[in-house]
Amino acid sequence: MPPTDSAMSTERFEQLLDSIPSLKVMTISPHLEAQQRYQRMEALLKRGILPALGHDRVATETEILGALSLSPSRSLHITHLFNVCSFHHRSLGLANFGLVEQFPRLPQYEGLRPPTVELVGDLAHVHPMVVAAVLRARSFQNICFVTDSVFEPTPGARVKYMGRQLQVSGDGRTLSLVGEETLAGSCCSMLDTLHSLVHTLAVPLGEAVAMLSENPARIAGLGHIGTVEVGKRADLLLLDTELKLQRTIVAGRTEFENEQ
Repeated sequence: MPPTDSAMSTERFEQLLDSIPSLKVMTISPHLEAQQRYQRMEALLKRGILPALGHDRVATETEILGALSLSPSRSLHITHLFNVCSFHHRSLGLANFGLVEQFPRLPQYEGLRPPTVELVGDLAHVHPMVVAAVLRARSFQNICFVTDSVFEPTPGARVKYMGRQLQVSGDGRTLSLVGEETLAGSCCSMLDTLHSLVHTLAVPLGEAVAMLSENPARIAGLGHIGTVEVGKRADLLLLDTELKLQRTIVAGRTEFENEQ
């Protein structure tokens, strides 16, 4: 992996943010932030950037609550729920916080909003049973799905990515480190996720579409996309009654059409 700087000073961090004016969401570790008195998270919020809590298996309940307390009026987010985060029935981790629509009436949670969540939608990064549990525990309006896709779904294919050798699984859904079972990405598309939500998890079509388009756009603060409205960019997939892709429209222009 490329060299990283998890102890970047607040000054350098702010310089980084100011060099990326289009940035809307950034994943950040509440455990590391607690050590820095959450100064980098405050820098994100000051610029209107949504902190997404994630990549943190060791964050404690206190550290997570400290992060949530920075934004009482806007829900924070959790990056790819269950992946690179922890769950425990007594010692709470990030995954625990992603499973509740309303916090218990206890002093430490007073005035705090549960974070919105995202899941990798290939049904491999998160088992279908667990995805089903999240869909029952949370309102669909507070869930979004991502692909985590980094390669085409060619079973057995190998690719070098971030200095590591990866191989596509036999079913073409995921990428793993060669010779290991460690997942390193997905090969699924948003359309694949739509099929899984509707056909495997029995999610109503309107709710499934919202979790793939409207919710991510709203959570990320992308007001020009996500819904079909006058004045918004016309990025559309036209499907038939079996949810097979018939046409792709990008910014109002047809870029793909099924001629069969």
